[in-house]
Amino acid sequence: MARDRKKSPWLKETSDRSGFDNFRYDGTTFHKKWVGVKDKNLNVAPDEYDTPPPSSIPLGGADISGTPRTGSLTTTVPTVSAQLIQYVTAAGGISLNSQPWILVVGSNSEVNITANPQISAGQAQQQITVQCVGSAVILEEGSGLALTAGRPFRMASGAIIDMYYSRTDNLWHEISRVENGGI
Repeated sequence: MARDRKKSPWLKETSDRSGFDNFRYDGTTFHKKWVGVKDKNLNVAPDEYDTPPPSSIPLGGADISGTPRTGSLTTTVPTVSAQLIQYVTAAGGISLNSQPWILVVGSNSEVNITANPQISAGQAQQQITVQCVGSAVILEEGSGLALTAGRPFRMASGAIIDMYYSRTDNLWHEISRVENGGI
């Protein structure tokens, strides 16, 4: 009596959607990875099965939670995601804020900071990262900064500098820099 080959548990199955087989070979034997599922008359792997949406009510129906916007022209930036950008002036320099990441931009053109100090004084061993996100800002040795090998740093858009503050000499010391965003 011949066995019904379609019901045989060791026969491989192939997904009708992706074409992937349901077995793996470990060098000696075949192992079944999944058992096929019917989806719209197709035999598919369980992770390919199109599950129905959790609600039969269409989007925009009565089950919407929360408050809709007052109008399509209303935009609000949540305060947790709003990162203030400092528009740096030559005389004003860079101010610290409560965040360790400071975004700066020259005020509509390249700015060479002449303020003393160029970056507001910090706390002992405080670390900050300053990133330029627009017009260039130039940092120079002195006036509160100790840059690597005394080299000035022209921060074009995308440039980043990491610094720590030393109370011993009241200077921001450069840890590392990335010019032009690594480009």
